[in-house]
Amino acid sequence: MKRTMTLLFGILILFSGKSVEAAVQEKVALIEDGRPVCVLVLPAGAHADEKLAAQELQTHLEKISGAKPEIEQGDAPEGLSRVRIGLSLNPEAQAEIEKTSRDPAAFLLSTTPGRVSLAGLSPEGTLFAAYELLERLGVRWYMPGDLGTVVPKMKTVAIPQGATCRAPSFPSRHLQTVSRKLPWYRRQRLGGVYFPGSHGIGMLPRADIEKGPELFALRNGERHKRQVCVSNPEVVKRAIAYALAYFEKHPHSPWIGMGPNDGGGFCECPECRALDSGEWDPYAAEPSVTDRYVWLFNQVLNAVHRKFPGKKIGFYAYHTYKLPPRKFKPDPHIVPALAPITLCRIHGMSNPICPDRSFYRKLMVEWGKLVPEVYERGYYFNLACPSLPFSKVHAVRDETRVAFEAGVKGWRVENVPSWAACTPTLYVAARLMWNVEADVDDMLDEFYRTFFGPAAEPMGQYLTMVDTGFRDTDTHTGGSFCMPKVFTPERMARGRELLNSATERAGAQGVFAQRVYLFRRNFERLEGFLQMLETRNRFDFVAAKKALDRLRELTDEMIDFRLYPNPAGNNPVGKKRPDNEARALWWRSSRSYIRRFWAPCTESGYERTAVRGEFVAGCPDEWDFLIDLNDVGESAGWFRDGRVGGNWQRMRTKTASLSDQGLHYYKGLSWYRTEVVAPARFKGRKIYLWFGGIDEKAQVWLNGQLLGTNLSPGHGLPGVPGTFMPFDLDATETVRFGKPNTIAVKITNKRLNELGTGGIVAPVMFWSPRTK
Repeated sequence: MKRTMTLLFGILILFSGKSVEAAVQEKVALIEDGRPVCVLVLPAGAHADEKLAAQELQTHLEKISGAKPEIEQGDAPEGLSRVRIGLSLNPEAQAEIEKTSRDPAAFLLSTTPGRVSLAGLSPEGTLFAAYELLERLGVRWYMPGDLGTVVPKMKTVAIPQGATCRAPSFPSRHLQTVSRKLPWYRRQRLGGVYFPGSHGIGMLPRADIEKGPELFALRNGERHKRQVCVSNPEVVKRAIAYALAYFEKHPHSPWIGMGPNDGGGFCECPECRALDSGEWDPYAAEPSVTDRYVWLFNQVLNAVHRKFPGKKIGFYAYHTYKLPPRKFKPDPHIVPALAPITLCRIHGMSNPICPDRSFYRKLMVEWGKLVPEVYERGYYFNLACPSLPFSKVHAVRDETRVAFEAGVKGWRVENVPSWAACTPTLYVAARLMWNVEADVDDMLDEFYRTFFGPAAEPMGQYLTMVDTGFRDTDTHTGGSFCMPKVFTPERMARGRELLNSATERAGAQGVFAQRVYLFRRNFERLEGFLQMLETRNRFDFVAAKKALDRLRELTDEMIDFRLYPNPAGNNPVGKKRPDNEARALWWRSSRSYIRRFWAPCTESGYERTAVRGEFVAGCPDEWDFLIDLNDVGESAGWFRDGRVGGNWQRMRTKTASLSDQGLHYYKGLSWYRTEVVAPARFKGRKIYLWFGGIDEKAQVWLNGQLLGTNLSPGHGLPGVPGTFMPFDLDATETVRFGKPNTIAVKITNKRLNELGTGGIVAPVMFWSPRTK
């Protein structure tokens, strides 16, 4: 339900013969004909947020009109309207606000002849009232900095008489990776309680695997320090001691974060397994371990509440501990934050194209029935993607409402502050967190019109195309593996057409031209990325390297772009590297994601075929494929030369992930087989079999002979040697020339990663070093 109560807005005296139009003209003037006719009044000893409210009003009124009202303490000179800032200057507002909400962010904005009052239940609520007033005047903050701000120009500024009380739909509203130091953050009314991080079980005294190995997880008969042995009484004792010490030091904190370390490695001892429900988590392909941790949290809270009643434990419902507990009833002070990393993170819960999200809705509702507080710790970006065009507006508008109806209390959502990629998503998300009933279509129409000006129509069509492309495409892989499927040649042609039109309409200079430029530049990054994939997939690594270099050049340009001038004022917006991440247009990890997932294959293929060697023969995109649920492939000889039966199916490799071909985030063993002819002219030369990348471990046979594996360390995902990294195997003694060569690959893909790919994910070829 929308927590907004409009008490009065305008004076509509229809029975007296006054028209509606005439009635709403009764306003309180703040600026008249470029001259201030109001004063901003602060209480004595004003809070920092109340002072900020006055400064924000003063600054923006001056930007609107050129007139700068004064800030005073106490009363105002005669003849000037008074804008009273703070609850202490309007104490009767408290009872009125509390009729709607007791959330500290709630506020009352009231306007009567000669007086405007901004009063919140907290100083921050008062600040939010100031932002409400500015928004009514037409000010918008779509992304950080002056470039993201829309300020109308008028010589006379007035606000209609009336009173409006507003409160947030969710008491907790956070976009995790956007800096809370940015003015944009609070201008969007983000804030409230902040869910604690919960990777790890703190212990006092601290555990040391050398001194107390029994405190750590038993795996395959050995102790490993990645996770703890939850069932060990000493672990419970030390976890309690740690929590008590934390609340001694932080008595006003409502909660402590606690949970497994990120990743797997859970204890397999009989006592820990006895705590589990025995339920299999099909979306993680592992047994659910939620119950063992709920059991631990119950013990900790039971002890903590003897000294600190009401304290809570916040934990991530994540990975193999996202399913609700079945065996142990959770203490009501256990607070989960749902983090569905093993589910599709592109679509919305009501989208029929995505069964994953339907399951997530069920998960959210089930947790809400078990505990009074549930938070959302999901993802508003395409994980591991280097900030190519992306949109989740379709999902956000769906899932925010679902979460509200399920009783979710708030958000601490992971995202990336790459504004030319994510502005519509982050803006819409922030607005819905505050008001779940906000009209998204109206919001977007206004955004296109005011942000892009004369380029509104083509930019609106372009951004809508991006959003519906992700909404309607049956793709569920994270990162950039889905980009060719979403951005078909037809969509790319249409995108270029629309952006060209927007560029022409925006003109060569000015704020609208610069805003269009940012989105067009990111589209050009997408063009370079897709060109890199298309050319390397046909083994043209010279063209692929050229496209990669262009992608990096554009990425560096975006990373170096400033949203704010530096404090000294000698570096304007848009010039040189930002002082810090908060000032940047772009998230710097965009560069590292290119380096981590995409550059190694392209650069390695280029080095082998253009610098010191030449291309011999390339493997096809489609291979024979078979899942090996019981690890029988080697004993059954699936690697042998020639034909092997067993109902193999066809599966693409370099152009589609396993998840996008029906194997939902598959974790386990699988096999690939194909045949390739090596031209006879290479006979007598050194020959290598090269893989551009696999997820996550590979054993490779050629003509029935084991060539080797990819297990040498590389810069892959943490703890997974060589994942997504290219590797060579010497095939000189095994390859046949002028006739088919049988390549068989056994893939082991069992560890959690952020992509949902699996198997062969890049081109495979034979190459040969050049002879002197």
